[in-house]
Amino acid sequence: MSETQNAVILMIVANHSTHQGLHSLLEGTDFVLEFSEDAEDGMKKAEQLLPAAIVLDINIQGAINGYEVCRRLHANRLLAGVPVLMMCDREDRDSRAAGLAAGADDFLDNPPDGLELLARLRTLTRLSLTGRMINDLARFSWMVEHAQEGYLMLDQSGSIHYANDRAQNLLNLPNDFIGLPFSMVVDRQYVPQPEEAWKNWPEDPAPCFLVQPEGPTARAVWVILEALDTPKGMEYRRIVRLRDVTERMSIYQDMRKFHTAITHKLRTPLSMLYTSVSLIKMQMSSMTPEEIAKFMESAIRGTERLAEEVRNIVTYLDAPLSLNLGDPVSLDVLPELVKSICERLQMSDVILSLPEDMHPTVISLTRDALEMIFYELLENSHKFHPTHSPHVEISVGRTEDGFISMRIADDGINLSAEQLDWAWLPYFQSEKDFTGEIPGTGLGFPMVATLIWRSGGNLWLRNRQDGPGVVVDLKIPLEITMRNMQRSAAPYRPA
Repeated sequence: MSETQNAVILMIVANHSTHQGLHSLLEGTDFVLEFSEDAEDGMKKAEQLLPAAIVLDINIQGAINGYEVCRRLHANRLLAGVPVLMMCDREDRDSRAAGLAAGADDFLDNPPDGLELLARLRTLTRLSLTGRMINDLARFSWMVEHAQEGYLMLDQSGSIHYANDRAQNLLNLPNDFIGLPFSMVVDRQYVPQPEEAWKNWPEDPAPCFLVQPEGPTARAVWVILEALDTPKGMEYRRIVRLRDVTERMSIYQDMRKFHTAITHKLRTPLSMLYTSVSLIKMQMSSMTPEEIAKFMESAIRGTERLAEEVRNIVTYLDAPLSLNLGDPVSLDVLPELVKSICERLQMSDVILSLPEDMHPTVISLTRDALEMIFYELLENSHKFHPTHSPHVEISVGRTEDGFISMRIADDGINLSAEQLDWAWLPYFQSEKDFTGEIPGTGLGFPMVATLIWRSGGNLWLRNRQDGPGVVVDLKIPLEITMRNMQRSAAPYRPA
């Protein structure tokens, strides 16, 4: 395709015969021609069309002459880069001098020669497009350098060839970052999630999270990693964008949705309480003791439900704090902790398998955090079971890469693909599809994810393959592993 294909040329000419001549000369070329026969209309069309070039008759009609039209066209910020070819007589030196003073980019003889006209239009159009590209590139470079997002360019081997200031800050890059392997830079400072997406990222750059676990003095950092491959012949580049979504991930959703969900949760128990008390107040004189007792029972149920909803909301909001309240806990507390939770939830069929040699192992969670995680998971098993009497198996072991693995498997119900995808978001109600009601706050799974991810671990939720129920797999760092991860969050430097 020609560089000038479909380029718009605006002809501002006064003489009708000149109009016809220009049309005949350029008919069948790769230009799109637009015409105007007076000065004011020509300037309006120029703003509307933003042409690649303008052919201007020096003798154009209107309240202003051709020189003034040329000056105004170049003074217009939208048209400043559009070349103007001024038509005048070959021997009229004064007109050409005045045209140059007005800003004309070139001149055409009147009447014009067809080959000369075509050649000059093509040359000026290419120059105009090149100039616009250079200006656009300058604007784009300024925008990238001052963007809130981080931008990088990688070569085919995955090495960094460019990084704006924001990317250098998010990745803690040294001054001599050119040529550093991007994957090694990421792995040194972040924990990519999901792990499967990061493993396949060099071949298939699907969006994923970069998580920097919470430390003693700093909160967790969340960055979304996105990429676009731009192959062109033998030259290959991958453009990478890093978006810091720490604030959004801290609450999982924007405040409007969060408040809406809380309002929905609190409205029902408040309505029960208010309605019952109001009826008693208005009709107490005509009500029997049995009727008063009935409404009081409803008010008490509303009060208890309201207190439970408030407790769940506050627990969710305070959950991340439990990571920093107390010291890292050893696994020898787990049997007594699970037993206590089962007594509170009235669950009798829970089996814990914890090897004796793992009892002294210290993990990166505090006791409060570990208790909160198991309470939420066991409560979900109890709540989702058709008869609220699940059989739960908890097994603890070690992974090949030195983490602690915990598996919690129940025999409740299987979840749909949508439920598995969204179970970690606040207020997503899986139980709605099962019972038709929304008795819980939907904050259990998201709270567990928050605690695990911020401790530097990982987790998975799956349906059981051998029957109904779900399996939650936790991967938790050892306390010493967590300290090493925090120390390694430093600028990457080649060995």
